[in-house]
Amino acid sequence: MAICKKLSQEGLTLTDEINDNACNSEIHGYEKVNRVHGMDETKITINHAFQKAARWQIIVTVIICAAILAGIGVHAAISSFLGGMAALVGGYAGVLMTRQRVDQSPGGVLIALLKAEITKIMVISLQLLAIFKLYDGLVAMALIGGLAASVLVSGAGLGAVGNNKK
Repeated sequence: MAICKKLSQEGLTLTDEINDNACNSEIHGYEKVNRVHGMDETKITINHAFQKAARWQIIVTVIICAAILAGIGVHAAISSFLGGMAALVGGYAGVLMTRQRVDQSPGGVLIALLKAEITKIMVISLQLLAIFKLYDGLVAMALIGGLAASVLVSGAGLGAVGNNKK
């Protein structure tokens, strides 16, 4: 009750105080500590997660390409590289879809995530179609291998982002 009286006297809303990390600014003598509006914090987290996953996707794609180049040949290495990059570009397209303003209700967030996933799948599919149609030296198994490795590493990277235990 005392908090509500204090809020109404100062003209603040409960949201202002929640955004201030439960009066953290008052405890530490700061003006306002953490102002989070909408989904800005979530977008930062999504961008951070994508950057970590993309880094690992690139590393694994290059390692697989080098191994295939040494063992099989140039066309197979190029095919595996194109498969890995298709997954990377598709993931980036999905991240771009999450940057749009959405309703913050659980249903709105779910719809936004579904749109992002559909966009990712469509971009990957169109890239694979273009690769199959336009690249004459295509080695299909290498392309699928590069794509699969990149997607698996992406999933593992995204899953590990929030698991920083102290």
